[in-house]
Amino acid sequence: MPGNLTVGLLEGRPGSVDKFVRRLSLFDTEQNAFDSFDILRADGFLAFDSKSPGAALDGQFYPLSDQQEQILSGGGTVSTVADPTSRRSQDRTGSEDGLVKISTYVEATVGDEKELKLERRGLPPTVQPALFVAYWELEGVEARQSDIFSSFRWITLGPLLLLALISTVMLGLLTAQVRRGSRERERLLQTAIDASDAERRRIARDLHDGVVQDLAGSAFALSGAARDPATTPQTAEVLASVSGSMRDSLKQMRSLLAEIHPPELHGRGLETALEDLIAPAAAAGIHASVSVSGIDGASDPEVALVWRVAQEAVRNATRHSGASTLAVTVRGDEEQLLLEVVDDGVGFDTTAPSEPDRFGLRGLRSLVRDVGGELDVTSAVGEGTSVRMAVRR
Repeated sequence: MPGNLTVGLLEGRPGSVDKFVRRLSLFDTEQNAFDSFDILRADGFLAFDSKSPGAALDGQFYPLSDQQEQILSGGGTVSTVADPTSRRSQDRTGSEDGLVKISTYVEATVGDEKELKLERRGLPPTVQPALFVAYWELEGVEARQSDIFSSFRWITLGPLLLLALISTVMLGLLTAQVRRGSRERERLLQTAIDASDAERRRIARDLHDGVVQDLAGSAFALSGAARDPATTPQTAEVLASVSGSMRDSLKQMRSLLAEIHPPELHGRGLETALEDLIAPAAAAGIHASVSVSGIDGASDPEVALVWRVAQEAVRNATRHSGASTLAVTVRGDEEQLLLEVVDDGVGFDTTAPSEPDRFGLRGLRSLVRDVGGELDVTSAVGEGTSVRMAVRR
């Protein structure tokens, strides 16, 4: 419709107005179902009113808004809700809904004859800027907005739903992969520990049946030779000294065997195994002690776990702590089984990264967690170290 505007219409020439009204009768109002429209000149005077096309409109002035002024200078379109006190809103009857006013920049050309003359002279047609102001019922605008949104709803929501579905599937796959990896690491850890136990058991058995038996037999033979009346006093003294050294070596060998693998790893044999475990600490000048109580009903797996943790803690204390005292305590009751290994050594910073090739208590913590227990290491530089394991029964 804006393309049918002429300068004559803006100037109020009756012939131009009649021609525009005739063209307006051919306009498809159903497809462009606005309530009404105005044509405003650039100076704000009303040039045409669709509701009163034949009325004299000279002198009707409507101040232009800042947005409309910007459109006249730069082009474009702007929409606002019409003022309820405006002429167009007050003219409406039978509806309580408001109007949406849409202002669009248009250009009016000179009449047909003048355009032909200008074209013959090779000059462009003269144009004048104007505003085409259409008024739409707010209810209709909202209905069309709802229809448009409904048409594009699945186009908009479909990719989001697909993305959510893909994210859920990927998250499930990643979670399953992490769980499988965790179970595989735990299986490999348990396999490594079982293989280590089997190898320790084999080494301990070979040493016990070989070197330990030979040392024990040799010590007894030397002791008997030293007591033989036919042996001279000087020789007897030497034999007794060598026999004593061999018995000391035998004790150290048995302590080493206990560290490699305890001979009887069950509730009643745990205290003896732990005493053999701390023997090297006592030999190194550390005052070591063992206290075991309330574990008569402990299962073999629980006793084995206590032994593994105590073994690693005692080994660390003996080799690295520089402690003067070391206490190993095992207590059990109906609710839990508790192990504490405490030393008064130099301690260490628990937040410092450990060496990557050291397995130690880090590897055992996973096994303790698998049986519903907790393994805590508390230490500080100069304040000793405490290793505490609690397993619920």
